[in-house]
Amino acid sequence: MFDRDTEGVRIELRSLTKHYPGQPAPAVDNVTLDIPAGELVVFVGPSGCGKTTTMKMINRLVEPTSGEIRIGGRDVLGLDPDELRRHVGYAIQQVGLFPHQTVAQNIGLVPKLLGWPAAKIAERVEELLALVSLEPSLFRDRYPRQLSGGQQQRVGVARALAADPPVMLMDEPFGATDPITREHLQNEFARLQKQLRKTIIFVTHDFEEAIKLGDRIAILRERSHIAQYDTPSAILAAPADDYVASFIGQDATLKRLALLQVADLPVAYPAPDPRLPQVAADASLREALDLMLAHGTDRCSSPSGVLTYAALCAAVGSPAETVSAGER
Repeated sequence: MFDRDTEGVRIELRSLTKHYPGQPAPAVDNVTLDIPAGELVVFVGPSGCGKTTTMKMINRLVEPTSGEIRIGGRDVLGLDPDELRRHVGYAIQQVGLFPHQTVAQNIGLVPKLLGWPAAKIAERVEELLALVSLEPSLFRDRYPRQLSGGQQQRVGVARALAADPPVMLMDEPFGATDPITREHLQNEFARLQKQLRKTIIFVTHDFEEAIKLGDRIAILRERSHIAQYDTPSAILAAPADDYVASFIGQDATLKRLALLQVADLPVAYPAPDPRLPQVAADASLREALDLMLAHGTDRCSSPSGVLTYAALCAAVGSPAETVSAGER
């Protein structure tokens, strides 16, 4: 349907508006936004600001009152809505798995609608279960009631990926899980996105989740008015106004540490030290700092060498005494 059906495609919103009958003001008012191909863009804002309505207009679960939507250069409003949705992955907080169908049947639903052969669907189910870290032989024949909440969310993501869509829409997909499961799902999804490079719109009210997952963040005001649209690092370094700053909170430096990995930081000593607390190369600098604090030390060791507290502070342009006194 689109120019490229396996990797991400560009999404363009032009003066997108939704006005419900009987309401004095539009729910979404004149939104113009470009979402680059292969990027994950997070819509973040308070409840009722219009972020979910904006997202649902992209696959026409909500019909726009006016404006334009283009995916991969194609006019979405000129396409058959059902056909459109078969080429746009969709994952929601409530998961929405069919309880009477097995995991394999849930994942294979859209490929079946698209007319894929049974053998190809079965192969795709196996591939996707492995991709979301669910052993196919253990999970393909289970029913949703036999899964934990985190496992159901993984199946929901697999189902959204089933037909290899270039675009995915995700509405707080991890919001109903406990904090530990949620963090694990976020980490797994970040890994998947690095591998797959889909174009993803991800709705959340959690700014921490936004900076962890997003290539770009759109911070929305009432009626989806865009307060700031930029990379997480740019927003943290220079919030556009007090409204944006209120989302960041008082710990901007710690949030900036979460954007960088240990492997990104030059080491003080280029050899691991087994006597120090050990941190993985793909851990964030925030995790490295937490490890130092937990062990009462100003350094830790990674596979490439020793990291110091002063180096962590320098990485985000903050004097060591500022972070130590104000944010540790």
